Amino acid sequence: MSKLKVSMSLLLITLLVVSVFAMGCPPPPAAPGPEVPVPPPAPIKWTIQMHGPAAHPAFRLHQQWANDVNVASGGRLQITVHPVGTLFPLMEVFPAVSRGALDGAIMWGPFWRGIRPALALSCGQTSGLNAFEFTTWLHNYGGWELIKELYAQYNIHWMPSIPMPPETFLWAHKPIRTLDDLEGLKVRAAGFSLVTFTKLGIAATFIPGGETPPALMKGVVDAAEFGALMQDKAVGFHEAARYAMIGARAPVIYDDLMINMDRWNELPLELQEIVTSTMLRHIETGHGELLLLDKLALQLLKEKGITFVQVSDELIDTFRTTLDGILDEEAAKDPDFAKIWESLKTFRTEFRQFMETLYPWE
Repeated sequence: MSKLKVSMSLLLITLLVVSVFAMGCPPPPAAPGPEVPVPPPAPIKWTIQMHGPAAHPAFRLHQQWANDVNVASGGRLQITVHPVGTLFPLMEVFPAVSRGALDGAIMWGPFWRGIRPALALSCGQTSGLNAFEFTTWLHNYGGWELIKELYAQYNIHWMPSIPMPPETFLWAHKPIRTLDDLEGLKVRAAGFSLVTFTKLGIAATFIPGGETPPALMKGVVDAAEFGALMQDKAVGFHEAARYAMIGARAPVIYDDLMINMDRWNELPLELQEIVTSTMLRHIETGHGELLLLDKLALQLLKEKGITFVQVSDELIDTFRTTLDGILDEEAAKDPDFAKIWESLKTFRTEFRQFMETLYPWE
């Protein structure tokens, strides 16, 4: 065979082999084109209403919490906090959150005593605990889960919000030190405080906080309780009455963060954690800031001529004993109430015995 024929044969064999392999191989990848950006998911937006007006000292703190959630989530969860009455009347907020007409609210448990008395136990003032005690019960003695389970029955995810300093015992046009000094007076009160005053034979009625100073001025009521001193100052109690009574009627006012359960469950776990962790941080820092505002309010109101009156130990003890009896009666009617109230009472007794034994100077 000639060299030419051999060369042609080898060429044909090579072409045949290459074509066989080429048939089983994918075509070379196309040159990459420009990347198409994936749009970020639309942010989740919540609307929340607070129980106080824009002038309420804690309103700014809750707005800051909402801003912190926005920042920590990278804008994925955006919360707007509105003052009282701007979206729903105060006493319609609970059902609005429950049915999802409102995403959430920052409220005060005793408002909902008429819906179910046990809901009032989410606020430490009802059980007579101070801020440190109630926080300890919530975090270390199972209190958080007990309250959370109760609110879940109403399609609401519950967690504690920023606690307020102790409430002023009463504002009035005259000094009040004893139970006898309350005789014949009309008192503005709320929650189980209202029930307690009534049980003590005092004419008590509920008026929204912002409407109470004008009611004091006009004589619609003779005395009134509302909140901590800086709250009272913010809504003008010092312009309506000259005497501020001091006593352990409500050693702490713990607010609630209520979120519609469906909205809560729609959140990814990392956003749920951001909501919770940022609120816990504001609980820690906000309480101290509000105590400082209370201190400044005390100085200012003294300069304005307000007289501060310490109520008698006898009145405080009578108020507390009467309220405990009322709560015992409620516990007999509702197993959930009983479960939470017994936990609170047991903690209150045992923890205070421990504290008095080990830290008698406290």
